[in-house]
Amino acid sequence: MQNVDNIYILVMLGMVGSFLMVSSFILLYVRNQNKILKQRQQLQFKEIAHQKELLQAIIESQEAERKRIGQDLHDDVGTALSSLRLTIEMFQPGQVEANNDKHIKVSKDIIDKVIKDVRHISHSLSPPALSYYGLAAAIEEKASYINNSGQLTINIANDAPDAIATLSLAVSSAFYRVLEELINNTIKHAGASQANIIISCADNILYISYNDNGKGMSGSLPNTGMGMQNIESRLAVINAVYAVETAAGQGFSLKITYPLA
Repeated sequence: MQNVDNIYILVMLGMVGSFLMVSSFILLYVRNQNKILKQRQQLQFKEIAHQKELLQAIIESQEAERKRIGQDLHDDVGTALSSLRLTIEMFQPGQVEANNDKHIKVSKDIIDKVIKDVRHISHSLSPPALSYYGLAAAIEEKASYINNSGQLTINIANDAPDAIATLSLAVSSAFYRVLEELINNTIKHAGASQANIIISCADNILYISYNDNGKGMSGSLPNTGMGMQNIESRLAVINAVYAVETAAGQGFSLKITYPLA
């Protein structure tokens, strides 16, 4: 009878021990799941905050672009039209032919300047080469304009003309605006004399590399500036990624990777 009682006690102790062990495992599992859930929530919050920053960068970029266009219209076109109006007011019927010819020439010169300024603003908003001839032609046109201005020498190596030709207008526009932003940053901040754009394709992946021989940057790259946020937001929309390499005195390099499939 005592042996039976001992077996019963051992069985009960085993059941209690098993229950405690299972309970411990369940508690650990729940605790780990809660920890994982909190981590996921924190990541989601960070991602949402990051997306808000990118959206804010896009809005600020659009506002800055509107402000620039308004200023160009006011400073260039508005001033030229005011000069034209003044020239017309100075014109007096019955003047000698030489004075009439002078007023006509001045008026024509002002009109030509207005046409040139309006064309430049229009091209900045929507480059015709991009819509009609594609990304490669638009980049070459931009580089030619910069090279002729003497601000910077841009070299282009397009080793993937067929891949570039298949890009949609939305993707081409995103790449064009990113390269435009990089060129502007180089001119304004890098103190560089030369920049290179290299386009290649391998294993159905398009690579666009940009680098300059400017002063570069030391430490980590700041991602709070509007320029880099614009670049990141435009590339994120088309599911492209980028990597940056820069160091003090070593120039600046950015490489874009875009899956064509």
